[in-house]
Amino acid sequence: MAEKDFMYGAAERLREKLNDLITKMENPYYIILEIAKLLGEMSGEKNYYRTVQEQLHTNYGLILKDKFVLNQEIKLLEERLKKIEAAYNNPDFAEDEHQRIGFALARHKAEIERLKNMHE
Repeated sequence: MAEKDFMYGAAERLREKLNDLITKMENPYYIILEIAKLLGEMSGEKNYYRTVQEQLHTNYGLILKDKFVLNQEIKLLEERLKKIEAAYNNPDFAEDEHQRIGFALARHKAEIERLKNMHE
């Protein structure tokens, strides 16, 4: 009986989340990501959300060039770029480390630009 109660509770959480997102008229891709996040939490699969996010990025962003998905990827890259810039400006790193960080910095900037060009 406890397993049935657990399954009902899990299904109820999913139904509530889905209804809430639809009621708020969220973007369908955002809905998929939020449901994936909830499923990952419920199943204990910590990487499930990231896997779905990567699949959406590849299939709907890079292949179909969906603006919402591209915007999400740009946002993630810009957040990482800020962290890389902070590391680059940190005087505690040695010169060779600054060079490697500089390469990552340039690569992230180029990828953001590429995605923005795809977006247009």
